[in-house]
Parts: sequence; structure tokens; C-alpha cells
Amino acid sequence: MTPQECRTTETRDAEDSPSPTDIDVEVLGRQRPALFGSWLSEVGFCSSLLGLMLMGEYLVGGFHIILPQLASDLNIPSESQTWPSSVFSLVAGACLLPFGRVSEKFGGYITFNIGLGWFFLWTLLSGFSHNYVMLIACRAMAGLGISAVLPAGMMMLGKTYRPGPRKNLVFALYGSFAPIGFFFGIFIGGLTGQYLSWRWYFWVGSMILGVLIAISFFSIPKDYGNKHEVQMDWLGTVTIVPGLALLIYALTDSSQAPEGWKSPQILVTLIVGVLLLAIGFYIEKCVASSPLLPPDLFSTKYIKTLMLALWLTYGVFGLFLFYSSFYIELVLHASPLLTAAWLWKYCVCSTLCHYA
Repeated sequence: MTPQECRTTETRDAEDSPSPTDIDVEVLGRQRPALFGSWLSEVGFCSSLLGLMLMGEYLVGGFHIILPQLASDLNIPSESQTWPSSVFSLVAGACLLPFGRVSEKFGGYITFNIGLGWFFLWTLLSGFSHNYVMLIACRAMAGLGISAVLPAGMMMLGKTYRPGPRKNLVFALYGSFAPIGFFFGIFIGGLTGQYLSWRWYFWVGSMILGVLIAISFFSIPKDYGNKHEVQMDWLGTVTIVPGLALLIYALTDSSQAPEGWKSPQILVTLIVGVLLLAIGFYIEKCVASSPLLPPDLFSTKYIKTLMLALWLTYGVFGLFLFYSSFYIELVLHASPLLTAAWLWKYCVCSTLCHYA
């Protein structure tokens, strides 16, 4: 081999071999984060966040199974039966952005634990509801709690783990616990609805949340945010949150209103909701120095199409769950437990999608 060929071979080998930086990133991405003193503390941290995701979906999925029995016991009018199931998601979705900013300002540890305690309290009280007004109020307050812990949990996961296989695994587990929790709620809803009482559905959930409170208090690393650097977008909060709530109220209640879309309460809430959202959009784009929704978020290619598709998908899915549970139990006269058994395939398919 000539000297020129030797130099060419050495150059090619040097280009193919990984740099020290690449090796360090790969190794660090597989290691346990330094803030966890042992594997037990990491397991406790992950269990808190995964358990929270499980319980958030638990209170959505299983509620549709107990709703026919619950509506009968509490004498809920047919025109009001959508509210106990939808108000939880309504409040949770409307308050996610403000609580995400609260987590940045005051830290994930404080926001997560306070939100988890609030979630536990109102889930427990839901089981003691003696009329549907109390039930709707308890469900709304529980939605407020989940809206605080979800962004705090995501923020802590993102900050704790470096990019790499370990982080990918944790996030895959986090995502897969959504369908697992959904079916777990369906199963417990069917079990309690058939053999106990619908009230036990909430009490079982509150027991699990109580365990999560104890685990999270001792295992989640303490962080206290950036109180002086992060600013709250109060103008965006007071326009976007009530705007979303009023708009969804008008869309949901229009079919039950005496005169439909012509009913005064529907027209007023719809117009005010749209106006508030329009004002909020203007504030986020032109006024707020630290907007809840940065304008460049929508500049990513295809992001608007993706959001529209997700909005339509989850809207149809919610309608399917609501009407399918009533159809299976009231038309087909299936037991709550059999209804849960019929829906198991959704859990398996959704879980596998997170590891595909």
C-alpha cells in the first residue's frame, strides 16, 4: 500500500468513527439523571407522573360507563346528561396554558403537589354528590386540578431527562399510560357499577390519588421556578380561558336549549365567547410581552393542519364514547362489566401505537 493510500484510509476511518462528543451524548442519554440518588427515587418520580396520567384518563374513560346508572340515581334530566361528562375536560383544557406558565414561574414541584391535592379532594367529594349540580361542580373542580398537574409533570419530565434512549423510554411509557388509564377507568367503572355503586368509582380513584400524593411529596425533586424572570400573561388568561368556556358551553347546550341557537343564553354566550377569543388572539399576537401562545408556534409547517385534525379526531372520539356507552347499556341491555370488556381492544391498540 502506498503512503497516499495509507493517508486516505486513515482519513476515512477518522470520519467514520464517532467523535468524543457523540459518545458522551449517547452514554449520558442512557444514564440515570444525577439528581436521583438511587433507582428507587427515580422509580418514585416516574410512578408519580405515570400514575397521574393514568388517573386523568381514568376519570374520563370510566365515567361514561357509570353515567347511565348515575343519571338514574341523581335524576339528571336527559338534556343535562352531557355536562357531568364534558365539564371535566372543558375546565382541564381551558386552564392548561395558564397553569403551564404558573409551573414555569413557581416550579413544577409546588404546582404539581398542590394540583394533585386539589384533584384528590374533588375526586373524593364527587363520590358524595347528592344531586347533579354538586356532581358537575365537583367534576369541574377536579378538572382544574388536572390542568395544573399535567403541564407541571411534562415540564419536569422534559427538564429531568437528557435526550437519549432513557428519555425516549420514559416518554413512551408516559404516553402509553393514557390508554391504559382510560381502560382501567372503564374496567373499574364496570366493576363498581355492576357490583357496588357508582360512588365507589370516585372513591377508588381518590384512594389511588392519595397514594400518588405520598409518593410525589418525597420523590419529586424540588424546583422553585424563575419567579422574577417568568411573567404571567394575565390579559391572555382572562380572555382565552373564559372565551373557550363560553364558546364550548354554547356549542354543547345549543341542542338542549328551548329555542336552539335562537335561545338568548346561547346567542349571548356564543357571541361573548367569540369576542373574547378574538381579543385574546390580538393580545397574544400584538400586546403581550410573554404570550401564552407564542405567534411563532403556528409558523411550523403543517402545524395548523395537524391541530385541526386533532381537534376533529378528539371531538368525534368524545361523541363516540358518550353515545356508545348509553347504546350498549340502555339499548343492548349489557351490564357495565360487559361494556368494559367490549372496549378492551382500544386499550391494546392505543398502547401499541406509543411503541411503534
